[in-house]
Amino acid sequence: MPKEKIITGIDIGSTKVATTIAAVSEERISVVGVSGNIPSKGINKGNVVDIDGVVEAISASIEKAERMAGVSVSKAFVTVNGSHIENLNSHGVVAVSPNNVDSEIAKDDVARVIEAAQAVSLPTTRDIIHVIPRDFIVNSQDGIKDPVGMSGIRLEVETNIIHGSSTAVKNIIRCVNQVDIDVEELVYTGIASGEAVLTDTEKELGALLVDIGGGTTSVIAFIDGSPVHSVVLPIGGKYITSDLAIGLRSRMEDAEKIKIRLGNEALISKSSVELRKDEDFDLTEFGLEIDAVPRNMLNKIIDARLEEIFRLLSLELTKANLAGKLPAGIILTGGAASTVGMEKCAKTNLKMPVRIGSPRGVTGLIDEIQGPDSASCVGAVLYGAKLYRGTDLLSMNARRGDMKKKMGGIFDKLRSFLP
Repeated sequence: MPKEKIITGIDIGSTKVATTIAAVSEERISVVGVSGNIPSKGINKGNVVDIDGVVEAISASIEKAERMAGVSVSKAFVTVNGSHIENLNSHGVVAVSPNNVDSEIAKDDVARVIEAAQAVSLPTTRDIIHVIPRDFIVNSQDGIKDPVGMSGIRLEVETNIIHGSSTAVKNIIRCVNQVDIDVEELVYTGIASGEAVLTDTEKELGALLVDIGGGTTSVIAFIDGSPVHSVVLPIGGKYITSDLAIGLRSRMEDAEKIKIRLGNEALISKSSVELRKDEDFDLTEFGLEIDAVPRNMLNKIIDARLEEIFRLLSLELTKANLAGKLPAGIILTGGAASTVGMEKCAKTNLKMPVRIGSPRGVTGLIDEIQGPDSASCVGAVLYGAKLYRGTDLLSMNARRGDMKKKMGGIFDKLRSFLP
């Protein structure tokens, strides 16, 4: 294995496009180039609605990160989300190859059983993005994380399959290809953010990752170290900004600045902001019809939209039969996670432990990517680093169209998620 490999992650969201370039070795993952948050164009709720606009934003983001890193990017791991993302759990079973000595389970047996689990009935309009093994069963013995080397004649697997709209997937790939970048893998935003902010203990105990972006909220639940449910809610931080803009009769740009300033003040000094909640919030710099507004009014506007987000989330947990099964609680991340009152509102509505998750596990230019808004982009790099290093076994990503791999090379991508 070479001393270092350059791995790039591109996060294409409804409000921003971000690129992170890292030099990956056996010892560390060092960020060498970042683009910051380039305003997104042509994306609505995770879906491409204007190819030219998306290509322009991606090109600007990559160019900025390349200049900082001093390298040229030719391929990248790209995040994907949107309300078209769905998931299902699937079961696969195969007989262990009779050619194996003492019926010892080999890597190709694992690849075959995951292929068998992948043989589900999906419409032709759907593309598989991830096929993630949750548990293996050898001769009726369950709870096995890595069956390679064990003896048995019957191998089964429980998998979580994440799939999306073929049209949405192909449009994202086409946009990235138009800036002369090959897509190594599409990575569901929830999976990417989970790599960046969740601990192994949280995944094992049972945790819910909630990545609140501008136009969508990507959700993924982990139990026993593996994903069990994923969904994307068609609501995000843009709606909070829109509510503020309507309430204050301001431009969206000004409302966004007000929202960010409220969040920053709360982050710097939670106690002092709480004490000043009845005071007026100064609006003179925004040139509005009024010079000040009570903080209580702003908080009520924001809280009303936050409550809607968490009510939808609560309904989703009930629908997926996950209520009461996630003792590690909720980890909030994404650009809107810093909104004032977010953590408190989540605790009140969901009755679970809550924390704000920021990226970890990387070195280098960490000052540029330490906020929750960088979680998915950094997570895409961490995801790619795991595949490159081969440190974790048994996860597979199904390729789309011409990205599909031959059977003999499948096991090279069977990495991550299982301890």
